[in-house]
Parts: sequence; C-alpha cells; structure tokens
Amino acid sequence: MKTITLFIIVISTSLLSFGQNPSMTIAHTGISPNTELTIYVGDSIDFFYGGGGTHPMTEGWQSGETSTPIPFTTQTVSNSIPSVTFAMDAPGTYYFHCGTNPSNSGNWGKITVLDSNLAGVPENQMIYYTFYPNPATDILTIEGLNDTAEIYNLIGEKVMDINSSIVDINALPKGNYILKIGEFSSILIKN
Repeated sequence: MKTITLFIIVISTSLLSFGQNPSMTIAHTGISPNTELTIYVGDSIDFFYGGGGTHPMTEGWQSGETSTPIPFTTQTVSNSIPSVTFAMDAPGTYYFHCGTNPSNSGNWGKITVLDSNLAGVPENQMIYYTFYPNPATDILTIEGLNDTAEIYNLIGEKVMDINSSIVDINALPKGNYILKIGEFSSILIKN
C-alpha cells in the first residue's frame, strides 16, 4: 500500500512540519531540529521524546522571557509518554523550557502563533512535495523535489544528504527519522 504525505510549503512562511503537524523532538541534548516554530491558530503541534529523562516543557525562560497573551500550558514527554499532540488557540508568542533542567538553554523553545491561515495564499506561492512509501524499506521517492533534502535521526544528527527524487535508504538502520526539505520536515519510518 502506498502512503503519501503531502507538504504544502509557502515560500514566504517559515513553518516546520513533521507529517501533518509541526513538531519538535526534545532530549537532554536539546530541541531538534530547531528551537523555534511558527504556526497558525488551531494548528496541532507534536512534541516527541528524544532521550534522557522526563521533559515537562513549561512556561517561560529562566532569562525572563514569558509568553503572551497567556502562559504556555505544560506538555510532558518521556520514555513512557513518547509523544504529545496539542493545539495553540490564541495568537501570540509562547516561550517554554524543560522544567527538570531550567538552566539548560538548549531546552528553551519558542512558538509563534499567527492569526491567519493559508486560505489567502495564491497557488503560485505554494510548492508541493509527496514522498512514499512511508514506512520505507529500500527506496524512497520524493515527488516535486527540485533542490536538496536531508534525513536526520531523532537527536538531530544529519544521516543523509539527498540530491535526487529517488533515494536508496537501505543502509539506514530501522527506526524513525526526520526528512527535511528546506524549512519543512516530516517523520520518515525506515523498516
């Protein structure tokens, strides 16, 4: 069965998306692939557990930045809670950190929530990507790839550069990866 993941990329917008939801992977070594995320009101966000102990991502930074207009609601990932999905319903800027290690600035994150959506974006400002199969075993096909892409492991280390729409991933160990095309990403499962 062929599974297709569709990316809608808006050239003027900086969104980071894993699968259908923008995401961050949280580990003791930091937040990957980026510590900042821009989304629209009502979009769901995925936090993934990337290693270490429990990560209760909670309001503010130790350096004094706080969320507006409301505090960030604590979201916790751990070995026993490998992912959590939540939505942001109010536009604003949300600052959060790992409550178990608040001084580790590598675990400080920021989410900017915008009050508009893609409905008014002209078709000529969108780029479409699909990739399949997912899960994949040997060969991955990326339709619409005109540039380069990368594959990262879940702790943010680049494991492969991609320069072609047909990619041999046979050498990758089984597991979950992040397929990144420009500023946009999705989860890739290697069987």
